[in-house]
Amino acid sequence: APRAPSSAGSGCQALFTETPHDMTARTGEDVEMACSFRGSGSPSYSLEIQWWYVRSHRDWTDKQAWASNQLKASQQEDAGKEATKISVVKVVGSNISHKLRLSRVKPTDEGTYECRVIDFSDGKARHHKVKAYLRVQPGENSVLH
Repeated sequence: APRAPSSAGSGCQALFTETPHDMTARTGEDVEMACSFRGSGSPSYSLEIQWWYVRSHRDWTDKQAWASNQLKASQQEDAGKEATKISVVKVVGSNISHKLRLSRVKPTDEGTYECRVIDFSDGKARHHKVKAYLRVQPGENSVLH
């Protein structure tokens, strides 16, 4: 992954160094989404990274929100959607990265996948989120119910 220039001093901004991309897969394919985060402090502290699956309404995907998929998720946007926590990784350090691997995706796997990082750098939990949409197309020989 390309390294961001570290011109800033020790008080550098916490940021995602790798974010997931919207993608289209065929039924039966394996899919991988990457998410990496660099914390703001040089001393080690607790970082937690979580992958969530949000089964969102189809019309939501048609909005031009993807232009800025780092958009801050507003409270009401998260209401009324089922979110399922897929995995959690905790580390003590200043960098964390966690790939989400989905094997043999099905059309029911289509939806928004959200990478949430909880950063405990100054004793308070700070939440950072990025998300990507996975579209699953029926495979050539898949049997649809």
